[in-house]
Amino acid sequence: MKIEEMYAITPDIEGWRKLPSGIFVKLGNYVTLGDGAKLGNFAKLGNFVTLGDGVKLGDFAKLGNFVTLGNGAKLGNFVTLGDGVKLGDFAKLGNFVKLGDGVTLGDGVTSLQLAEQYRQTYRDLAPDHIFTKWLTTNRMSPGWGSVSPIKYDIGSTVEVQGEANDQQCAPGLHVFRIGERPEWHGLCSADHNLIAVRVRVKSEDILFAGLPTMDAKLRVRKLEVLD
Repeated sequence: MKIEEMYAITPDIEGWRKLPSGIFVKLGNYVTLGDGAKLGNFAKLGNFVTLGDGVKLGDFAKLGNFVTLGNGAKLGNFVTLGDGVKLGDFAKLGNFVKLGDGVTLGDGVTSLQLAEQYRQTYRDLAPDHIFTKWLTTNRMSPGWGSVSPIKYDIGSTVEVQGEANDQQCAPGLHVFRIGERPEWHGLCSADHNLIAVRVRVKSEDILFAGLPTMDAKLRVRKLEVLD
């Protein structure tokens, strides 16, 4: 369906247009869609977005202003791309991946490959690393998300099941780079009374080390509580 035909459809009060296929889209000014592009339900396209031929957008994907997607790029459900992001031809992003403003990915790059590059960086630097674990005053995990609280006694080793992939929020233990605070990442209010303790993590136990703009909070399999 041509973009001119989409714009000819009268939007509802919130700006959504229902296409003949039944999907709903919200289109910004001057959007260009390549031949064969597919838009999932409730996809949002910012102003001046350009989509190459064959691009597929999963349900609820959001594209910021001036995003450019190369031919054949595939975006999983709930992907969010910041303003000015550029994806090379055939780039693939898994579900729930978020990229910040101005990120550029080369041709053929996948989120799994990027996640592995971040993990490899830690392996290249050293066999183990010091991170921050934020805890309650009685040394329990804060309970962000649907997880069971864990006690982190000084000198203890905590280990859980998890797998290495491109998902920041998945089974594992979440730690922060030294100096990062949870309120900066929307996990709690600024007036929290959580305490920061140091933990040691082996490079081989890092399950998620980051993606572009997402490298402050890591997910690990095992850690040693230092203080």
